[in-house]
Amino acid sequence: MSPLLRFPMLLLWLGILAAAAAAPSPPSSSDGSSRTTAQYKQAISQGEAALAELLKTHPDIEDNPKEEGDDEIVPSSNQYIFDFPPTNDYVVGMLVNPCGTNGTYGREDDVALGYDCCMERFGEGEYGHRLGTHNRFSNGFANGVPVSADEPLHNIDIVDEFGNLVDYTHSRRKDDVIYIDDSCQGLREPHTACIADRFAAKRSKLNPPCWDNNQTVDSTLDCFAPTGKRHRHCMQVSYSLNAFIPICGGDFEDSNACGSFLELHGPSTPYDDEDAMLSQMKITTPVSNGMYTTTLPLTYKDDPSRIMCSYEYNDIQIGSMVRIKSPTSCCCPPWLSPLRDSLEGAFFCPKRKPSKDGGPFAPDYKSIDEQYADHVFQQTFPHCPAIDGGDVLMCTQERVFAEDVPRDHPGRYFIRKCDSLVEADDGGQYSSADVSGLYPGICPIDKRFSACGVTPLSGLCHGKDHQYTFKDEIGKVTNVPNKTHVKYGVTFNDGRSEYWFHKDDLEFLKPTGNYQVWFVVRNQFEKIVKKRKDFRVIWPRCTYDSVNDRYFPYAMLDQQGHPVTVI
Repeated sequence: MSPLLRFPMLLLWLGILAAAAAAPSPPSSSDGSSRTTAQYKQAISQGEAALAELLKTHPDIEDNPKEEGDDEIVPSSNQYIFDFPPTNDYVVGMLVNPCGTNGTYGREDDVALGYDCCMERFGEGEYGHRLGTHNRFSNGFANGVPVSADEPLHNIDIVDEFGNLVDYTHSRRKDDVIYIDDSCQGLREPHTACIADRFAAKRSKLNPPCWDNNQTVDSTLDCFAPTGKRHRHCMQVSYSLNAFIPICGGDFEDSNACGSFLELHGPSTPYDDEDAMLSQMKITTPVSNGMYTTTLPLTYKDDPSRIMCSYEYNDIQIGSMVRIKSPTSCCCPPWLSPLRDSLEGAFFCPKRKPSKDGGPFAPDYKSIDEQYADHVFQQTFPHCPAIDGGDVLMCTQERVFAEDVPRDHPGRYFIRKCDSLVEADDGGQYSSADVSGLYPGICPIDKRFSACGVTPLSGLCHGKDHQYTFKDEIGKVTNVPNKTHVKYGVTFNDGRSEYWFHKDDLEFLKPTGNYQVWFVVRNQFEKIVKKRKDFRVIWPRCTYDSVNDRYFPYAMLDQQGHPVTVI
């Protein structure tokens, strides 16, 4: 260390020692337990670890000062860069447990294929989306609402990993098992498994080779490499890339800072953030002819006594998917004419051709190609004004002296923002020139709905006014309560605009996976994520942290290798 740095470092250490001396002793708990003491010791231990990490990276400390002329390259950051390639450039494919080797449900009666079933051959997963949700922008999902992997075929749309519909005649999924159920009276009557009178269907346990079993991982099980070698607590992962896979050689051949890697990441928890790498496997094949299979450890940070668990984060956080369940989100706007092929009435801006009805459900353009493809639709009547980000309820109105213009001609009308409701003369009721009657109040959803009335107790809007609601819509959380607001921000258009709801209005939708596999290309300066793949660990349950009254993001194993329930 340079002599010039010794004095500031001495001051740093004196400050640390003074803080330690001034630290209060751990208070005793009222019930005489040692929980508070344990928390104190845990905090001290974590503080010491954080200090050690700080000293490693502090700019005033050099363990190995460089000599003059030394051109050593130092990595600049451990931060990840997300750079997902467009599908027309190249495609990264990943399948979890493609041969079912880890056990479909971790039971002996489940069928598993040979451990080399997904080597240098075609492989692709197929997934189920809720019927009727494909390409709906109102649900916050990319292409549809995922359903359980066990849902029978008559209840789902089959899609590939990009959300494209897969025709049943082209699907590799095994036909459902049909069985007699005397309670069935017809399709989905009285329950969703029913397919016809006295017959029901359930998913077959048989799957083709090179299939995605990403919803059924059991961390207590072992797995096999394609060569037949058995590994403890792991799963198979198959990958493919229709381009060159970056592989490092020479002095960097064995370096973990160079090359392509499969990394396992978990959700953000009090113990780790999303960027924390829980396990990894280095890729050594520069070219993949079809799918290529390797293994990925399911041990937590290389600790053989800790394995991944069925961790569930049940709190709504930014990025969570929610369903609006409150019936109070119903209002009565003026007649939404585009739904009825009329030139008269109201409409939401912005508008998009594939969108449900514009406004809150109109996504932003993600590319110039999307904007160009939608250009012709934007030129049709009614036209939306140029607005930045927001949603606006617009109304059409007949021009003065337009009697000689046909009613179906756009030139007969001009477009303006719909009038906000105001209190009527008789008091207690609200109306405007655009709605068809008196309403008990102004729509409470948002100020953007000030031209809409509160739905009357009858549940019906007046005249031609059209009932509008967010109920049963699915969106993505963009804001959570803090010191400045108590509501949750939810977007129905992938972030272009947001609306606010109380927690009681929202139903939390669990994500399809509780872990992810990342395909990462590393060099000495960057970690570039090319793909993220969700998967779900269903067993074992996480070990309970009795010190902090919460679950660890892993399951601890006893000396016999059995999961520990609580510690």
